[in-house]
Amino acid sequence: MTTKLLFEGPDTLVYWKESGIPTVPLKTTIDGRTLLSIAAAYYPEIRCCHGDNEWEGGVIHRLDNMTKGLVLIARTQKAYDALMQQQKKDMIQKEYIAVVAKGRSIDEGFEAYPYLDPFENGTLITSYFRSFGPGGRSVRPVVSNKRNIAGRVYTTMVEKESENSLRCTITRGFRHQIRAHLAWAGYPIKGDVQYGGEPSSDFGLEAVSISYIEPCSGRKLTITA
Repeated sequence: MTTKLLFEGPDTLVYWKESGIPTVPLKTTIDGRTLLSIAAAYYPEIRCCHGDNEWEGGVIHRLDNMTKGLVLIARTQKAYDALMQQQKKDMIQKEYIAVVAKGRSIDEGFEAYPYLDPFENGTLITSYFRSFGPGGRSVRPVVSNKRNIAGRVYTTMVEKESENSLRCTITRGFRHQIRAHLAWAGYPIKGDVQYGGEPSSDFGLEAVSISYIEPCSGRKLTITA
């Protein structure tokens, strides 16, 4: 599936992003093909609202380049500010389906996993995070060091979806959160070799649902892929 619009509201858009393209540009690659550039071709107003990084436009949350699925975008500055407040209060809920395999091929930097097996019981995985590896390219979950990320705790609710997939629910997310949490649990994502997953041309993580309060109307919306 190619990138496409799934929902158009008065002050929000929800796009489905294909795997292999960035959600937003880096500051040094403003003109590259991204979800933002695709959406802005039809809705140029989304470039006029933003937070600290002007080049990210009205995008409320990002997906990793290889992750596919739903992304929420604000069309006005007022909507952007309201949605960012929702996100800070853990009011925006996102669900992902992860295709996984048991047993990661790397162990470096992982603490002992302290929670239940998500395939047997379902579990809430909770941790701090720390940067790991050359240039901090990866992250590792941390339970013992509260100095990491200024004490912010991140949670992923994980439940069995099928014999080889898990449903993961988060609110505010951290970089690589689901990827790192599932690898920590011993179930790396298909195609995610960075976190010990099996090589594959099909990256096994998709954002399939997002729920938020529409700023202009106050109604709760749930958009699904």
